[in-house]
Amino acid sequence: MDNRPPLHASEKRSEAPAPLVRTLILPAIAATLGGYLWQTLGLPLGWLMGSAIMIGGLALSGLSIQMPKPLHRGGLLIVGSSVGLWVTPEVASQMLGWLPVMLVSAVLGITLAIALTPLFARLSGLDTATAYFCLLPGGVIEMAEIGERYSANRAAIAALHATRVGLIVTLIPAIAQHYGHQVPMLSGGGHALSAPLLISVLGLSMLASTFTSRLGMPSAWLLTPLIISGVMSGAEFTNSGQMPGWLLIIAQLIVGFSLGAKFKRESLLALPRSLVTGIVILLVIGSLVSGAALIFALFSEGETAMTLVLSFAVGGMAEMTLTAKVLGQNAALVAAFHAVRAVTVNLFAGPLWARLTRNSTTDE
Repeated sequence: MDNRPPLHASEKRSEAPAPLVRTLILPAIAATLGGYLWQTLGLPLGWLMGSAIMIGGLALSGLSIQMPKPLHRGGLLIVGSSVGLWVTPEVASQMLGWLPVMLVSAVLGITLAIALTPLFARLSGLDTATAYFCLLPGGVIEMAEIGERYSANRAAIAALHATRVGLIVTLIPAIAQHYGHQVPMLSGGGHALSAPLLISVLGLSMLASTFTSRLGMPSAWLLTPLIISGVMSGAEFTNSGQMPGWLLIIAQLIVGFSLGAKFKRESLLALPRSLVTGIVILLVIGSLVSGAALIFALFSEGETAMTLVLSFAVGGMAEMTLTAKVLGQNAALVAAFHAVRAVTVNLFAGPLWARLTRNSTTDE
């Protein structure tokens, strides 16, 4: 018989870690250690990939991990502001000139998803609606929510999209390094913004992003800061200053943490066949869009093949923009490509599926 006195309430609380400690603080420490190790080894996208791999491993082990929305938004705000500081009137004019190619890239991604949906559904065992929304090059949350309206499997969509982004972010820098492309430890150049200017840029971006997100602007916390800091940079208010390197490291850790936390153990274990098949299909799509990017690069003046590959890549907007920034590519152009595709996919994903299924029913 246990004669020990009952624990006081405060003692009980101290026995188990608080939820915030388990779900955020300890994982954040692990993410930072993973990022530091990856960066120290000289591997591509060290802080981002080290963080993502560490958090992904913890999530797959069954630990409940979640990045708080304010922190995630803060990371996106830093990325967007950092990219916008490189925008000059010449860069803005150049991005407008690429608009037709941006539309081609968006249409190509959607077309490949539609073309490969029947094959993916047959091989994976998923229903065609779920297969379709899994392959579309849209955001994880957006595609899961839109797909659910059309009776698609939300968990499968989220799992496949997280896998898609993880694959692209891992493979592109690794392939670039393999073929001799110099991958810097951290993209930079120029002097860092002074404290007053840094506070002004981030403060204005935060206020504007709060407003545009309430209006329903896609990727508001990434694109709005890019526009705000781009306007300030183009008007020479920022004196050609750039985002401090330590803030870019924080942004990489946050984006990596968010990416790794998307790998939910229960979803992945429930969909082994779909994931294996999906990886193969996604590699096919990735190869095709990369080939298209390289063809455009042959006729492009002033843009590197790597910039265009990142622009056409079917990865997430934040991840691809940050990857371009860290690799020293034209991150503003990459962000513009992904913004156009995100808007196009979000607008037409549902109506296209409704049209396709209506046509299929009519044919039968």
